[in-house]
Amino acid sequence: MNRHLCLIVITLCSLSLWGQAVAVSDSTNTNSNVVTYTKQIQEIEVVQSRQGGSVNDQGRRLVVDMSDISAMPKFLGTSDPLRMVQTFAGVTTNSESQAGIHIQGCDDYQTLTSINNSPIYYPNHLLGLFSTFIPEHFTSMTVEQSEHLGTADNRIGGLVNLDTHHLQPKRFGIQGTIGLVNSDLTLQIPCGKKSALWVSARASYINLLYSKLLTMNNMNFNYYFMDYNLTYSIHPTDKDEVMLYGFYSRDKMGLKDTTGMQVGICWQNVVGGIRWSHNLPKGKWQTTASFSGFGNDIGIDIVESLVNTKDRFATVDLKNRLSLRAHNAIMLNIGADYTHYFTYPLEFSAVGLNIPLPPTKGYEHRDEASLSIDMRHDVNDWFAYNVGLHGSIYHSNKWFGAADPRVSLHFYPAQNHDISLHYGMYSQYFHKAGLTGGGLPTDFFLCADSTFAPERAHAVSLRYTSTYLNDMLSLHVEGYFKQLYSVVESFGNVLQLVNKGFHYEDYLMTGDGRNYGMNIMLRKNKGAVTGHISYALGWAVRKFKDLEGIDDYIYSASHERRHDLNIVINGRFCKRWSVGGQFVLASGLPYTRAEEAYIINGHMVCRYSTFNGAHMPLYHRLDISCSCDIIKKADHELGINLSIYNVYYQKNAQFVVYRQNIHPIYGSSLSTIIPSISIYGKF
Repeated sequence: MNRHLCLIVITLCSLSLWGQAVAVSDSTNTNSNVVTYTKQIQEIEVVQSRQGGSVNDQGRRLVVDMSDISAMPKFLGTSDPLRMVQTFAGVTTNSESQAGIHIQGCDDYQTLTSINNSPIYYPNHLLGLFSTFIPEHFTSMTVEQSEHLGTADNRIGGLVNLDTHHLQPKRFGIQGTIGLVNSDLTLQIPCGKKSALWVSARASYINLLYSKLLTMNNMNFNYYFMDYNLTYSIHPTDKDEVMLYGFYSRDKMGLKDTTGMQVGICWQNVVGGIRWSHNLPKGKWQTTASFSGFGNDIGIDIVESLVNTKDRFATVDLKNRLSLRAHNAIMLNIGADYTHYFTYPLEFSAVGLNIPLPPTKGYEHRDEASLSIDMRHDVNDWFAYNVGLHGSIYHSNKWFGAADPRVSLHFYPAQNHDISLHYGMYSQYFHKAGLTGGGLPTDFFLCADSTFAPERAHAVSLRYTSTYLNDMLSLHVEGYFKQLYSVVESFGNVLQLVNKGFHYEDYLMTGDGRNYGMNIMLRKNKGAVTGHISYALGWAVRKFKDLEGIDDYIYSASHERRHDLNIVINGRFCKRWSVGGQFVLASGLPYTRAEEAYIINGHMVCRYSTFNGAHMPLYHRLDISCSCDIIKKADHELGINLSIYNVYYQKNAQFVVYRQNIHPIYGSSLSTIIPSISIYGKF
């Protein structure tokens, strides 16, 4: 293998950094509030005051008050909604080698992450260390794990939705944060008596102080990102609201080594939508039209060679929802949706390399339509049930369809106690696969077709929720089982791609999966000290007939953590001072271990052990945060925050490097203590 190929291989392996990508080298370097118990009524959200805790358990979903999320420990001066979601039982804790939300064993793309129910396909900044969401622009965040209505979107995983401001503000307002790495600003602008505008922006300057901490394989590193949100809400009548919203994020990262080789990665998200809501005498009608898109570009420039990849994935969505109270005890929800997919599957191009390249496919267009209905009947004080049906059709080069039933039984043996049993079928019409793995956006999307069938799932869950001591404590326990079909996994590595040329279809395999386990979360909702302890025991196993011909569920999913413990504490012991902390203890991620490496005809060939048959060492980390309110009034706030990430300097394993004797050495590229100071204000 010539020198240029070696440099490209080493570079792409370094981009994968952590997780499944394995770098193989043949040398030696390589106000007071009250919570009351309420029985859930589907699709009617009761907003209540609460003391202390920021999480409201509404049975099948958790609702997070975004105004309290700042009590969480910050990373690089930034409060992050998705990092809070990762502390919930059943949501996999991300390390510095993961990005995205993995709920109850499902992959990140199988979970719908959205703004006002408009999807975002890659809501993460570098390595998934924090998300693209500016908390001040949103009012609440809703998290659903296993129990979904019949009118829920087509996904086989969970749902995470952030709602933007829309109620008419009383005055002009400004709030923001100035930190060492990035700063953000949110403006609240009344526009007359019936309309208002919210604008948020965030930009980074991470290279000024932290570039050396984020050095990758001794390469010069530069990185920046920006996030923008805009929401305009108008109430033309007492019964109508029209909301326009937009979101844009962009990341750009560059690497340069001493040989002159340069690597650039750029990725961006865009969402734009309009939503009309009309209140009916006994219900509500809502129509939303939106556009969502994601794209990434990767370029590697060597003296005589240039390698580029790009991927584009976008959808146009039209959603209609009708909620009606047909009877005092019956609630109906009806949905009609349409989605048009624009996909540009990963394109690989090269100049100066003697490798075959596939022809450019251009944009591919796919269509999906669905009708759905869900009914909730509160039979009496101790029993209620939901029944729903989600029917969908999809067209690519072949027609597909599904009729997915969903049933939930709710038992209330006593006040403040809820037992729910749920069964549902779910479908999804697109896949995502990885080019390198790790926390970088080198993944690519592809729509279902005759080769890669739609993903399906059967899900069963049993949940118990309760509150104690006048709502001082809340307990959430859930067991789940989910059978998956037609899931896609990438088994190729960078070395094979460069040696043989890139045809992504050749490096994808389809199989089935099983996710099962148990989640426990205990929360303290009131008092000077609030927080939660969550523990998850779960398996995410896969069966791929393409691997060794074994027809059994023996392969661990790349994101599986068998044990996952999170402890989150927030305390306010005096008027001005508040503290917070988070401790994480989790099983190591699986990876495929290399057994042998040798050269044949100038090409490096590796023999690997069982797919994802090895595991990284135990992952653990402590983060702390302390805030001092210099000014603390109802309408004015000014303070300073000090946060420390990785307090006791734990070097968690993030990637594997092999030396000549194929002995694995666990490495860590972000293994230092990272302090941050930020000033926050609201006026």
